[in-house]
Amino acid sequence: MIQTGFEQRVKVQQIIDSQLPEFLRAESPKSIDFLKQYYISQEFQSGPSDIAENLDQYLKIDNLTPEVISGKTTLYSGISSTAEDIQVYSTKGFPNEYGLFRIGDEIITYTGLTTNTFTGCVRGFSGIQTYRTDLNSEELVFNDSSRAAHSGGTEVENLSALLTRIL
Repeated sequence: MIQTGFEQRVKVQQIIDSQLPEFLRAESPKSIDFLKQYYISQEFQSGPSDIAENLDQYLKIDNLTPEVISGKTTLYSGISSTAEDIQVYSTKGFPNEYGLFRIGDEIITYTGLTTNTFTGCVRGFSGIQTYRTDLNSEELVFNDSSRAAHSGGTEVENLSALLTRIL
């Protein structure tokens, strides 16, 4: 039987508590929180550390199917510029946490998801919008964005899946 999806591996953010020496925890108690947040920013699905550690998983053709990594979905209903939970028709193929997506010109990150809802959304985020421009195929396009209201039926683009589109 063909197994799709990435196999689960231990992430540094999960074990950092037990890896720091006691004197560092005593002298700088915030160091654990700082390091956890740093590794969360690097180890999310399709993030730099995740790609480096799981390159073998990204290169498996079975892992690049729409059931595992999806490029788009659609807003289920309209949202205000302050909504922290965003309902879509499906979150299938999006990272389970700390993914990036774009609605119109707005870039959004989230802390979790359910079958059809992104939860803990941080609106007006900044991030890489594309890996290419028409005139320069080697240029990353990094954009800032602002919070905005969006109407139901609007396309939601999975920015976390950009890498899989160029492999």
